[in-house]
Amino acid sequence: MSLSPDARENYVPIIDSILAKSDLTTISEKRIRKGLQDVVGYDLTPQKAAIKQLIMERFDIFAEKGGIGESPQPESNSASTNGYGKDKDSVTPVEPSSPAQSSKSQKRQAESEEREDLAGKTPPAKKKKSDHDVDADAVFAAKLQAEENLRARPTRGGNTRRTQPVKKKTKAKTAKKVRAEDDSDLESGSDAGKKVNRSTGFHKPLNLSPALSALLGGELTLSRPQTVKKIWAYIHEHELQDPSDRRQIRCDEPMRAVFKQDRIHMFTMTKILSQNLYSPDE
Repeated sequence: MSLSPDARENYVPIIDSILAKSDLTTISEKRIRKGLQDVVGYDLTPQKAAIKQLIMERFDIFAEKGGIGESPQPESNSASTNGYGKDKDSVTPVEPSSPAQSSKSQKRQAESEEREDLAGKTPPAKKKKSDHDVDADAVFAAKLQAEENLRARPTRGGNTRRTQPVKKKTKAKTAKKVRAEDDSDLESGSDAGKKVNRSTGFHKPLNLSPALSALLGGELTLSRPQTVKKIWAYIHEHELQDPSDRRQIRCDEPMRAVFKQDRIHMFTMTKILSQNLYSPDE
């Protein structure tokens, strides 16, 4: 069962985003498919074979690019770390008030701006979901400290006694953070402390067809990523990409023996490549 054009158009950006954020040396087709299913929100089992083929195509493209996706890095706005999106140069207009309220209003405005400046200097929230609560606590603590400093600061005509600076104490890692980090490792399927199994999934050694073996210099067994990398090295070395459309590959004799065409699209090439790779058990 093949995917409809609409389904393919919907799935490709999701698969690419998963690959862009993953280590291509450890990711597996099953994990990518599970991530896709989590995003779309329905069971993909009936489309498993077609989705597997689509995942392999997108993986080959990322592998050919050296594992670096083209998805842009998330932009960060240093002036909106607290979610307000407030430009640090903007000033909230103050409506005219009576002379009796003027000094109090100015003081409150100054205190508010200083609290926002202090809060704006706090480190930006980390991407890791498990650190969200810890970073929010840090921002809240900074605001409380700023308010405490403002209360201790002498006002006009008041006591001029200088307050003692508060010594900063290194905050020990709390049990809450330790548990959050442990849970994050479990949820994200962290591979820390595990040996990478390179004999399964994308990295399983496969036997090459005679024609493909001849194209790659007599190699008999390679993983799929290694095969894709060597084919593209061959294409670049022999300048086989069409200058007017670099997605089109002009096949020379060794490549024609594998792909049976004079010209082949890079996406079609990954499909035909699967027909020239065999499991050692077959």
